[in-house]
Amino acid sequence: MASKRRHGYVEGNTARKIRTLERPQEKQQRRRVRRPASPVKVQYTTVIYMIFLAAAACMVLWSCIHYLQLQAETTSRIKNIAVLETQLEKLRKENDDNYTRIMTSVDLDYIKETAINELGMVYAQPDQVILYDGGTRDYVRQNEEIPKEESSVIEQILGK
Repeated sequence: MASKRRHGYVEGNTARKIRTLERPQEKQQRRRVRRPASPVKVQYTTVIYMIFLAAAACMVLWSCIHYLQLQAETTSRIKNIAVLETQLEKLRKENDDNYTRIMTSVDLDYIKETAINELGMVYAQPDQVILYDGGTRDYVRQNEEIPKEESSVIEQILGK
């Protein structure tokens, strides 16, 4: 019983390792080893670290300001585009209204009567009509010369 009080109770199938007390001199030596060798080196590292942090903070601040400027510019351009689209729609509507007004004011029967009776125009004969494929556009652009027949219309009229 006396040995249990001195050493404590041991549980399990292995014995515990015995810990020895360190001498005060060894603790002082370990403390000396753990201290930094040069306090100037620690201050120099801290100064470099602070400069790096300040530069990084400035870069982040510049990036944020630049981002906000780009966002404001994008917003103003979007608003400008909306204004221009509104103007375009207004002009299209005005153009369509003018076109409708002009087309309704033209009397094709009057033009036909004037052309036939006063100007002496006549319909073309079937042999005077040259057909071609003009595509689906509303206008025609002449890229080549019209092929001439053996005798032109003018020659036939003049009797040559």
